[in-house]
Amino acid sequence: MVFEKFAGSVRSAVPLAPYTWLQLGGSAAFFAEPTDADQLQAIVQTTNREGMPIKVLGGGSNVLVRDKGFDGLVIHLSAPFFERISILGNTVQCGGGTRLAHLITACVGAGLGGLEHLVGIPGTVGGALRSNSSTDEGDIGRLMTQATLLSRQGQLNTVTADQVNFSHRRSSLDELLILDASFELEKGDVRQLTKREQTFWIVKRSKQPNYPTRSALAFIDLDGVSAVELLQRSGVNGLIEGSVQLNSTYPNYITANTGATSAQVIALLERAQKIVFDKTGFSLQPHVVVW
Repeated sequence: MVFEKFAGSVRSAVPLAPYTWLQLGGSAAFFAEPTDADQLQAIVQTTNREGMPIKVLGGGSNVLVRDKGFDGLVIHLSAPFFERISILGNTVQCGGGTRLAHLITACVGAGLGGLEHLVGIPGTVGGALRSNSSTDEGDIGRLMTQATLLSRQGQLNTVTADQVNFSHRRSSLDELLILDASFELEKGDVRQLTKREQTFWIVKRSKQPNYPTRSALAFIDLDGVSAVELLQRSGVNGLIEGSVQLNSTYPNYITANTGATSAQVIALLERAQKIVFDKTGFSLQPHVVVW
């Protein structure tokens, strides 16, 4: 076995559906949950030498695994090493596998503001930086000071904020994964920051279905135009394909019902894209990433 020396950290034929919000799709040929950075590097270097495809799984909120599965290695940064958070003054450092929600709570509790408007955005810090998660209050990239990246060849590289291009829902952080990141925040009153976090959370939840299980955000907002607005203008609320559909009340959420398949999700997204383009001239890009 290729990963024999990593027994206990690398398993074979692991179903991926339970790790994703839509809970669809097949298995990964290999599934790695390394314990620390050294083992992570070694696993990636081994995978690279074997010429095997590799992907990184974060919170699974935007991942759709094809029904046939993924014939390669999937890395899941679930060990405590990759979820550590340290705070020194106004500087916060955390592992790339840290849940964004956990980071926000830790910062607010320490009286550090700047990230609380991102509450309610699922996934990990690494994923949030890669896609430059944002709200009307700003994006996460503007607060990052530096990050440690791991390449697909297993090499580490540290970049500073001025070396990274952050734009609307995008960044130039295109290496295999973000191992850790640092942020510079502002001192604030814990009670006021907590109230801000709670307010943002209430607003965020008012725009989402009450059942996050087996549902996921369908499309990315365009710069200046929301996906919800375009979907509503195009009349695709409730659009159905097999056992999946766009929510009638929250049209930018796709829901997988009993009997749903990944192929049906892909077909539904493509149909919705075409209808929106034909009626508005705008090209929506899926928030869901297909493996």
